[in-house]
Amino acid sequence: MELPKIRSYSRFCWILLISIVIWFLLFFTSIHSVMPVNGIRITEFEKKIKIATWFPQGWGFYSKNPREEQFMTFDISKKDIAANWPNSRSENWFGLKRFGRSQGIEAGLINSKIPRSHFQECRDEPLNCLEKSKIVFELENPTPEPTICGDIGIAFQQPIPWAWSNSRKKIEMPSKVVRVKVICSKK
Repeated sequence: MELPKIRSYSRFCWILLISIVIWFLLFFTSIHSVMPVNGIRITEFEKKIKIATWFPQGWGFYSKNPREEQFMTFDISKKDIAANWPNSRSENWFGLKRFGRSQGIEAGLINSKIPRSHFQECRDEPLNCLEKSKIVFELENPTPEPTICGDIGIAFQQPIPWAWSNSRKKIEMPSKVVRVKVICSKK
């Protein structure tokens, strides 16, 4: 009676192992197919299954450039961040409440109305630079239910390089800032 159980367990293990190998092969092939030209050549397997048709978007959709400037909005009167970001904060019920996500779109719409020529260079903390600067112009918040209103500062700041992560000094990276008055007529 023990022999059939061992055989079925052995068969299950082999099927599981083969399934895992196939999934890993597909996973790594999909990554390799969207990478820029490199020393590893495309295999016949990749050519035959036409991996780009299975994963047309590639894996770039799931990540962003770690050196990309960080986008921040500040409420100058409160001296705090104007949006409930990141979405994983307790105010957003650790991601369950979608309020913070909609504010990202709202802040992006406001930012899209500001010409890049109005941004100023900043070598200090962005909020300090924004408090010292004057309101450049007024604009209307185009969203149906606006939440970002009043004296608002927008900043784009470079991230701290990984090589400097162990520094004991407070590092403030350069940024570009602009201060605007956002009018919310629909509120």
